[in-house]
Amino acid sequence: MANNEKFEEVIIIDSDDDDLEVTHYATPTASNRFSGVKHGANTPIKSEQSRTLLSGSSSAVKIQPVDSDEEDANDGELAYKKFKERKSLKRKQTAAATRKAKIPRGDPIVGRIKKEKPTARPKRPLKQWGELSSEDELMENTLPGYLKTRRSQFDRRYEHLKDHGLKLPPTYENVDFSDDERLEELQERPVFPVNTRKQEYKDIELPYSMGIIPAPVAQWLRQYQVEGVAFLHELFVYQKGGVLGDDMGLGKTIQVIAFLTAVYGKTGDERDAKRMRKMRRSDDSTWYPRTLIVCPGTLISNWRAEFARWGWWHVESYHGENKDLALDAAKSGRVEILITTYTTYMNNKDAVNMIEWDCVIADECHKIKERKSGTTQSMNEINALCRIGLTGTAIQNKYEELWTLLNWTNPGVLGPVSTWRAQISEPLKIGQSHDATLSELSRARRTAKKLVENLLPQFFIRRMKSLIADQLPKKIDRVVFCPLTETQAEAYENFLDSDIVDYIKTSTEPCECGSNRKSGWCCRRLIPGRDPPTWQSYVFPAINVLQKLSNHLAILIPQGIDPKEKQEKDRDYLELALPEQWEDLYRSRDSIVNYANPEFCGKWKVLRKLLKWWHANGDKVLIFSHSVRLLKMLQMLFHHTSYNVSYLDGSMSLDDRTKAVDEFNADSRQFVFLISTKAGGVGLNITSANKVVVVDPNWNPSYDLQAQDRAYRIGQLRDVEVFRLISAGTIEEIVYARQIYKQQQANIGYNASSERRYFKGVQEKSDQKGEIFGLKNFFGYQNTNIVFRDIVNRTNVAESRAGVHVVDIDLKADEEGYDYDRPMKFEDEAMSQLAAMICGEDEKKDKPSANLPTPHKHDPVQAILASAGVEYTHLNNEVIGSSRVEEDLSRRAELAPNDTTGDRQVFMSSQPFSQPVGEPVRFKYHPPEGVIRRQFCSMARRFGYTDATEFALVVEGMTQAQRRACLDKWYRERREILLSADQNTPGEEWSKDETDPKEEMDVKDEWIKDEKGPESQDL
Repeated sequence: MANNEKFEEVIIIDSDDDDLEVTHYATPTASNRFSGVKHGANTPIKSEQSRTLLSGSSSAVKIQPVDSDEEDANDGELAYKKFKERKSLKRKQTAAATRKAKIPRGDPIVGRIKKEKPTARPKRPLKQWGELSSEDELMENTLPGYLKTRRSQFDRRYEHLKDHGLKLPPTYENVDFSDDERLEELQERPVFPVNTRKQEYKDIELPYSMGIIPAPVAQWLRQYQVEGVAFLHELFVYQKGGVLGDDMGLGKTIQVIAFLTAVYGKTGDERDAKRMRKMRRSDDSTWYPRTLIVCPGTLISNWRAEFARWGWWHVESYHGENKDLALDAAKSGRVEILITTYTTYMNNKDAVNMIEWDCVIADECHKIKERKSGTTQSMNEINALCRIGLTGTAIQNKYEELWTLLNWTNPGVLGPVSTWRAQISEPLKIGQSHDATLSELSRARRTAKKLVENLLPQFFIRRMKSLIADQLPKKIDRVVFCPLTETQAEAYENFLDSDIVDYIKTSTEPCECGSNRKSGWCCRRLIPGRDPPTWQSYVFPAINVLQKLSNHLAILIPQGIDPKEKQEKDRDYLELALPEQWEDLYRSRDSIVNYANPEFCGKWKVLRKLLKWWHANGDKVLIFSHSVRLLKMLQMLFHHTSYNVSYLDGSMSLDDRTKAVDEFNADSRQFVFLISTKAGGVGLNITSANKVVVVDPNWNPSYDLQAQDRAYRIGQLRDVEVFRLISAGTIEEIVYARQIYKQQQANIGYNASSERRYFKGVQEKSDQKGEIFGLKNFFGYQNTNIVFRDIVNRTNVAESRAGVHVVDIDLKADEEGYDYDRPMKFEDEAMSQLAAMICGEDEKKDKPSANLPTPHKHDPVQAILASAGVEYTHLNNEVIGSSRVEEDLSRRAELAPNDTTGDRQVFMSSQPFSQPVGEPVRFKYHPPEGVIRRQFCSMARRFGYTDATEFALVVEGMTQAQRRACLDKWYRERREILLSADQNTPGEEWSKDETDPKEEMDVKDEWIKDEKGPESQDL
């Protein structure tokens, strides 16, 4: 076959629903070892198995020849200059075409007055031939010419030279090192304390990429890190891209340095300091790698420190005043590693891309998750074929973000984003709805498995913190739903009753004029007396106001240092929220009295009590907030206490941030560290703290998770407690629920896990807003009700009533394996634990189980929270994840035949007004309050309690798993009673219920007398 002929590879994903077509050129790549595909020296790189993405069938691959008359590429620098001049050339062509345009003729009649034509909407210009649509963005045909040239050169070289055309480590056979005569005396790196765990001292060969991790480095790597190094090095030698998506704290930086050690052919001793200089002097044509690292500015010093610890490297920073000198050194081959920031690269990309980088490392690469952002567009032009991304949060908000990251590493390989959206994003989102049908759930679970098992392993590798569980203490992630104060609640409701919010909430309702248009685009398009008048102008400001009111009322009070225009806007919002108090508050707007007012912040009542307890116990606390103003308010308050306080936000220089962290870690007297969530969520090691408080939830769950990992990481010696403070009934509950939704979507994308389906809403579906999407949900207030508790309870009941014979006992479903042959074993064990806890059996008193919940009255933290008015808390890890019931439902959905039953909702029995065909019993989720009380009293009696209040306290101390187990057993027994009702007399039916009517009335009377009765809703 001719050398100038190339292939186009068409990969068709075998799916029962639709075909997913992915096209890219059939260039050589490594067969991913993690998918079980190997290749030897003489084996074609692209095997049938590796070409199939989501399909396990090799028959899905079609290879078609495409003619090409491409000549040998010019020099890379000339190609780059041609790319730079493309816009100038296009402007010249447009100007020439305009000059040739025909000049319109004037009106031949003098004095005629032209009639004014009504202004028409300007026509959208027709797309010219060759112009890119939005779906073509970031595809391989949009790459700069210098990248296309480099790719074609590498492909031709590999085609002619096979393995010798790969990017193999430099050879030093002809290089003389004077140190070779004293190898035993050479110093090696890294050096760690003697008692540090290490592996056998020996080189580790990477057989699929012909690299070596030298013994001085290899001895300190764990097995999963060796696998990560092998994955990265294989990508490098074939000049492909990929993402190392390990969870935070697993040593992604160390894996990259070990990988680069293999790339440069280093040995981990003093000779490595001389390799670059000797190779440069040996021959001008000798290839020696050049690597660019792009990262957030806070991580530059961390990278430099790690390179110094793990070897001898020539590292420079392209950032700050002397950045041009560093770039000149890189151009002349006097730098091995050049480190820069995303902003610096974007502002100087033309200069940086003059160098042909052999590898680019994008640390925290979720910075380029947005397809249309300037950072992403600039990074797409980076002059490197091997692009490696590092992130622990590849999916933060939606599945399209994962496409953007993977497409950056291998442009065009996954096809356009529209294909990804139709074949992956949409099925996964729809199938995760609480109201999903059997067919939708089936398609979602099958799509997730194909994505995780067939597609991702070629470009993406991710491991979890469970791999280093033996090195980490425990972490408790507690979500605390704090009640608003009376003043806060009044201000919140007043603002919701304002004309601004009313216009926003009713904007999507049909207009009352009968025009069949939505009111927000008809008669209620403009808000009278407002400037600007359109309701759309107030959506985000109104959401911001609600978040401020949920957090601390004083944040809404204008500051004297703010610009006049901002003060006027804030004053208007303050007047809407507190029409009777706003004038007094505005006059004293900079007074510390407003900050310390306990009626302005329900969270402060909780936080103040917790801080007092922690200070007495010698703990150290990190307090995170995305509101810098709130942090400054807290800083001012703490200055009037005995607490020693540190502070960090985005306005501080990198050196000042590092200094603040070092001082807090070194000084045991420092008690509280106030940190901006965005500025301090990445790159900080603050293991001296063991308590973390997230004052306000962020729309992006990764910010809150990264904040926790500042303390919970390798090096932490104490158990870590995290407290997320959520204002109950407010918009913060919606924000937190959206976090749960996004975390679940990410887990599905990473692991194909069968996440519990809490929410009816589907992201970006206008007809499926559910409980957490849409403006009406944002602008509602539940007063004393806790929205998320109701959502969790509804799901518990729905799962218990689904008719599944597998009971969810342990949320960590896969830790000890699931024995499908003995599904009742888990139920028996859980119910025996529950019975022992409730009934207080004598033989169990001397052998307390570690799995039993701590009673509420014996937990000091729970006592503190209760004294502050907190009615509901839960552990985040109990909400995230799968359940036995959901796993069984998902498994059955995958195996279900494609018939008419596929249109039936999986949780049909939890829908209040539906009666499935063939279902003899219809359950109702919202029974009358009297029925709830009677059934709860029956449950108390069933589990051996005559006092419903005592049983309510026990229920409050249960975990989510134990509550679901209790509910499942109860509803199974009740179901048997109801189903047998047609065959038994009323007297016989009552005989099956262990609660005697008279005894039940006694229990009920006791229940009514007690004020803690409503806590049964937590069940």
